[in-house]
Amino acid sequence: MEQNSHLSEEQLEHYVTGRLPSSESVSIEEHLLLCVACQEKLDSVEDFTLGMRQALVEQPQAAHSEKQTHGWLDWLKRPTVSMALGFAALILIVAVFSNSRATIAPTASLVLTAVRGEMPQTTVAQQYELRLADSPQESGPFRVDVVTANGAPVWSGLAAGGPGGVQVTEPRRLDQGDYFVRLYSPDGKILREYGFRVRVK
Repeated sequence: MEQNSHLSEEQLEHYVTGRLPSSESVSIEEHLLLCVACQEKLDSVEDFTLGMRQALVEQPQAAHSEKQTHGWLDWLKRPTVSMALGFAALILIVAVFSNSRATIAPTASLVLTAVRGEMPQTTVAQQYELRLADSPQESGPFRVDVVTANGAPVWSGLAAGGPGGVQVTEPRRLDQGDYFVRLYSPDGKILREYGFRVRVK
């Protein structure tokens, strides 16, 4: 995929919902590592997809738990009215979420080393630029996994090495907590593990 061409919303939607073959997913991840515009578009697609899933989950549960209603409340049960209310709620959720993100820094940059001790600390941001300073000097590509302190996966992708170390852009907002970055060789062996801490201001 050429880096000067941008991903379509359909490609990003299929990527977010896991409907792409692994070969195409890897190509998209490589593009996202380098393209800020597509990273921002990915955030919007993820927000919209999450909102739609929540609306679809909440609507049947609400309908099941409601008691029998009569009179003027019956119009709420009509599919067109329900869908209109669902979309209105979704738009409101996205608007509120977008406003809450406006106060969050767009990017946080960290230099990580594999030495154990005090972990570098940053505030909550919309994405994180990580430089793995004492990483191998080979060009890679290396696989990089970001996990929580409990080992739950957060993000995985490919990154290239260079004279200053491996550069990684983690394109998602992270909640407050401790995170670990695992660097793997092209043949799948773990090379280094790094840690950093995200805190609210």
